[in-house]
Amino acid sequence: MILNVTLKMILRSWWRNKVFFLVSVASLALGLACTNLLMTYFVHEHGLEGRNPDRDRIVFLRQDDPMTEGKRVAYAAAEIPQRLKNSYAEVEDYLRMGTLHLLSCKVDGQKVESNFIVLSTDTTLTRFFDYRAAEGNLEQALRQPNKVALSAACARKLFGSREAVGQHIEVQMEGGDRQTYEVAAVLKEREQSLLRFDMLTASAANYWGGPTLLKLSKGTNAARLADKINADKVPTMLPDQTKYYLDPLEAVCFTTPDDASQQVLSYISQTPVQTLYISLLAAVLILVIACCNYTNMSLSRLLQQLRMIHVEKLMGSTLRNIRLQLFGDAFLTVVLAFLLSILLVNDCLAVFNGLLGSRLTMGFFFSSQMLPWLLVFILVMSVIPAWYISRRLSRLSFSQYRTLYGGRRKQRFVAVLVTVQFAISIGLLLATLVARNQMSLTERQASRYENCIEIGDAFGAPLAPFKAELEKRVRNIESMTLSKSSILNAWIRQLSIQTAGGEEVRTNLLTLEGDSTLLGTIRIEQLSGDRPDRLLDRQARPILVNESFVRLLIPAGTEFIGHSLREFDAEASDSLAVIAGVARDFPVNSLEESVTPLIIKLLSTNDLQKGFYVQIRLRPENRAETLQQIEAVWDELHPGQPFQYTDMHQDFMKRNGKVLSLSRILTFYALIGLLLTGFGLFGIAWYATRQRIREISIRKVHGATRGQIIWLLNKPFCLYAAVAYVLAMPVAWWLMQRWLEQFAYRASLSVGIFVWPLVVVWGVSALIVCLQGWMLSRVKPVEAMKNE
Repeated sequence: MILNVTLKMILRSWWRNKVFFLVSVASLALGLACTNLLMTYFVHEHGLEGRNPDRDRIVFLRQDDPMTEGKRVAYAAAEIPQRLKNSYAEVEDYLRMGTLHLLSCKVDGQKVESNFIVLSTDTTLTRFFDYRAAEGNLEQALRQPNKVALSAACARKLFGSREAVGQHIEVQMEGGDRQTYEVAAVLKEREQSLLRFDMLTASAANYWGGPTLLKLSKGTNAARLADKINADKVPTMLPDQTKYYLDPLEAVCFTTPDDASQQVLSYISQTPVQTLYISLLAAVLILVIACCNYTNMSLSRLLQQLRMIHVEKLMGSTLRNIRLQLFGDAFLTVVLAFLLSILLVNDCLAVFNGLLGSRLTMGFFFSSQMLPWLLVFILVMSVIPAWYISRRLSRLSFSQYRTLYGGRRKQRFVAVLVTVQFAISIGLLLATLVARNQMSLTERQASRYENCIEIGDAFGAPLAPFKAELEKRVRNIESMTLSKSSILNAWIRQLSIQTAGGEEVRTNLLTLEGDSTLLGTIRIEQLSGDRPDRLLDRQARPILVNESFVRLLIPAGTEFIGHSLREFDAEASDSLAVIAGVARDFPVNSLEESVTPLIIKLLSTNDLQKGFYVQIRLRPENRAETLQQIEAVWDELHPGQPFQYTDMHQDFMKRNGKVLSLSRILTFYALIGLLLTGFGLFGIAWYATRQRIREISIRKVHGATRGQIIWLLNKPFCLYAAVAYVLAMPVAWWLMQRWLEQFAYRASLSVGIFVWPLVVVWGVSALIVCLQGWMLSRVKPVEAMKNE
């Protein structure tokens, strides 16, 4: 009976103060949804293979990258893992992995999407990871090269609701190899898996090397074992120059800013650590804004509610009943907000996964790893405030409450909370603008690759006939180049450079080889030298070098135009190559990396008869139609070989995916923060204007204009925003400066980036408060005084 009466009183209180209640619940639900998403993402990523009992014994076998100083690669030659197992008792088992590059995929003669990740592994996979078959036999797929196991998602894409086991998949690999696989198993979904793949098959007989995992015996010290391996001079890629490391899973799964060129493996779950922590910080800040709103609204609502509580006391309600009502009101408000946040999470999960490339599912929210944390979180959020309110306020008289939580004291408290909200919003907006500014620089650098595609591969047929046919038959091609190398995956050779101080530094040298249209097609700016077509007419082997080549390999003040390349690069293979000009630096990888020295070899038509690549710049207005025409020519000249091309702009942006992800997530949370701040301001302004209705009516009687009244209401919020700006700007700027340090190329920051956050916050607060003030200024003073 008591509970029924208490519940009715709580519901009646919610309805009586519905504006405050709706604002506080909506703010809290949105804040909790954002926090729950990022907390769950954080736990999910840090708990990769969390249920694997051997997780701490599994290590990556890595060695120094011979091409990049300071970088490690997860690689071992095919025979090395077995040698380690035979030679060291500490090595219990090994798992070698590799990926097969699909060009096309057919089921029942019908072509299907071919961007599947195909992983090949040893039969020891199940001794490392607990993969189980929902249908079929996994062991067959791992032991027979012509069998394959599919992930559940891949099976649905390929076969729909049909049974997949026993079906056949026709695939074509890079290099022209064709293979027909029989589906041997469909795997169960595996939460928090280290490996990411669509198809799983046995390692090929000609496997020559790749990433390798070792399982160490219990109690083994990985660092000491690595020292033993190196002391025994187990062969590396560069014997006597590089060494092995036994690194934990986190070393490869979490990419860090201090290793910009960290190895990317498509079939390993990899997460940028910096993005993970910045996103979590943003979520916590959003929760702080939501809690500020909730606190403000609760205090305002309780002031209204206490009138009714004292009436209840006069009617005979006990102190226990009052406490129960106050506790239940606060507790149920938070629980309701939490339940709404779960619904929001469910609706936004697909968008969130798209923003961060995660694989969260709603099921993980209720898993044993996450559910206890969520329950503790919601209990802390609901029980502590509810307990405080019920214990503290139930004993206060109305006049005591007004003294403690009303008047100037409440104004100061509200001022602090609003300033905190403004500061967080300003900080998030500044971070967003800095990230988007860096994103704009990336997009400007990527603009040279817009509408550019690349066709061919180093193992394919020469494409000179294909280019000739395109020139004859396909219109709407802006420009086209025949070349011997890929642009974004150019040939790399390592150089050792002697600095002025005598220190030896290693760097990479990229080589592009193409005809005279290469610079125009890729929009590479030439800084000196004659036009490429004229250079080819005058010289047998003209080359262009970029600014980095000049800066790093050519001594200052040295004349080099017209000189042999070998004068500055002793290892150059072409003795006839002559430096004929300089091209401006342009990036082919992430902006985190400095542009490396580059040479562009300009080749004649005869030299390019074995050109394996064609780069094509399409006219954007006819892109789809032109691609269809190009595919028709390809199918005619290369029957049976699937038409594949690389979108160069898309490929370049993928390499800069970290800044893209961070820019998106910060924009998302900055908008939410602004929305929550707007919610809070609406509630505060709504309460403040109604509390001052008598004062405003008297001012109107004494001649105050509508503009003066609106300014009177706006003035404190403008002051709060100014104070928040002063507090937030240095902190946010310092954090974003630390973030920018990872980039070799950073966008310059304009004054607008520092001004806009304050303008936006001022604008939002002014709009909301002015709307409330305008509505209040229309009330007739006589009516307002009568109601008061």
